[in-house]
Amino acid sequence: MLSLGLLAVTPAEAGLWNVAWDNDLFTGTDRGYTNGLRLSWLSTAAERNDSCRFCVAAGVRDGLSWLPGIGSPESDHALAVSLQQAMVTPENIELDTPQYDDIPYVGYLSIDAGLYAWNRTRLTGYGITIGVTGPDSGARRTQEWVHKVTGSTDPRGWENQLGPDVVGGVQAMHARRFFLSGDPSEIQHEFVWGAGATASSFISSGEVGIFWRMGRNLPGNFVPEYAGMSSSVGLPGMLDAPGAGWTVFAGLLGEVIPYSYIEDKAGPYQFEQEPVVGHVSVGAGLHSNNFHFALTVRATTAQEQTNKEPLTFGTLSFTWRM
Repeated sequence: MLSLGLLAVTPAEAGLWNVAWDNDLFTGTDRGYTNGLRLSWLSTAAERNDSCRFCVAAGVRDGLSWLPGIGSPESDHALAVSLQQAMVTPENIELDTPQYDDIPYVGYLSIDAGLYAWNRTRLTGYGITIGVTGPDSGARRTQEWVHKVTGSTDPRGWENQLGPDVVGGVQAMHARRFFLSGDPSEIQHEFVWGAGATASSFISSGEVGIFWRMGRNLPGNFVPEYAGMSSSVGLPGMLDAPGAGWTVFAGLLGEVIPYSYIEDKAGPYQFEQEPVVGHVSVGAGLHSNNFHFALTVRATTAQEQTNKEPLTFGTLSFTWRM
């Protein structure tokens, strides 16, 4: 409803659209965080839209100008709305009984709305999230369909999923481009650091990372973070490059997780969330003035204290200008 409300007051042809799909089948596994999908929309920046004097992006910018990083006349401001779905499953999905020595089934569906402010050197964003867990998330139907299409094992344990619950929270993030070399027509190198915090009844966390990119006509966005379970932070500035080009990129990120819904609601399951998690990602992308495609592979350190196996998954991301 929030997505439709915001889109209704902004021209449908304006802004960027993005679809990001995570799946651990890209890395040959099928356990833990196994699938995620995010559909995002980023409005045209209020400062670049001649008809935006009374548009939602300008109104939210003005109303939140008391927040650090918001309201500067040197920055562009745009709204982002995302619909996310994710699922978590145990390793053996053929069993229809609870597997208390493994992670429980979890389905998650949420709507995120946020405001981004950015210029050539820095980006700041704030957002809110509301969602549901359990059968209303639709995760069971999605996984059954994906596994049918890919010829994978039929998951049989969704009757035991956690929930239903309503979850929600707030988030803030900041990134700075501290090194950029080369001319757009030549090979460029870029380094960006970023930090963020989330206070949510699904997961509360703080994270800090550094990202590197190399390529021709580097995109104008700050963080090459395109995973379906990430925020839409990778969208602002993405299609601002002067022409078509390519990129390769890598990121290293540390995350502190003081609260996890899965651990809190796990009950008899042996899942215990690791309080500190490391992430590394590598990927490549192609872009033009109106389109961006990226393939990313991510690995993390163990997510749970009772099982020290790392988590790996791949992401396909498509972005286009309307």
